[in-house]
Amino acid sequence: MKKRLTPDFELAFDKPEENAGFLLWQTANLWQRKMKEQLDKVGITHVQFLLLNTLASFNLLVDKPITQAMLAEKSGCDKMMTSKVIRLLEERQFVVRKPHHTDTRSLTILITKSGMELLQRATPVFLEVDKLFFKPIKDKVNSQNKRFKKIIKKSEKEVETEVKEKGKTKIIPIPPPPFDM
Repeated sequence: MKKRLTPDFELAFDKPEENAGFLLWQTANLWQRKMKEQLDKVGITHVQFLLLNTLASFNLLVDKPITQAMLAEKSGCDKMMTSKVIRLLEERQFVVRKPHHTDTRSLTILITKSGMELLQRATPVFLEVDKLFFKPIKDKVNSQNKRFKKIIKKSEKEVETEVKEKGKTKIIPIPPPPFDM
C-alpha cells in the first residue's frame, strides 16, 4: 500500500470554506448556474444576455456606431468570445453586423427588433434571479458592490504583487486587465 503524501510546505488554506477567494468562486458559480437555469427558459445564454444588455445600454449612452471591440471592452468579455457570441446572435437575427463607415477593420453592431424583444423578455427573468439570489444580503448589496468595485479598481492599478517563497518575498509583475470597468 502506498503511503499518502503530505505537503512539506505551507498550503494556501486548510479549510476552503474559510478562504474568501474560494467562497467568491463558489458564490459566482452558484449564481451563474441559477441564472443559466432561468435564462435557458427564455432561449438566451447569460453571455448573450450580457452582450445584448450592454449593447442596448450603449445605445442609450452613445450617439455613434458601436463596434464589436467597444462592446467587448464595456462588457468585460474577451474579444474572441464576443465575436463568436455576436455571430450566433446575428445568425438568430437578434443583431446585425455592418462594416464601420470609417474604420474598415471594424464591424458595428446594431440590435434588431427581435433582439430587443428577446432582451425585453429576458430582463425581468435576470432581475428576478438576481433579487432572489441576493435576498439574504439585500440590505448590503450596494455596500458589497462598492467593495467589489474597490477590489477590481485596486487590482487594475496594481502592477505587481508580493509572493512569499521559501521565507523570502518575491515581486511578481501582473499585467492590468485589458478592459475598463
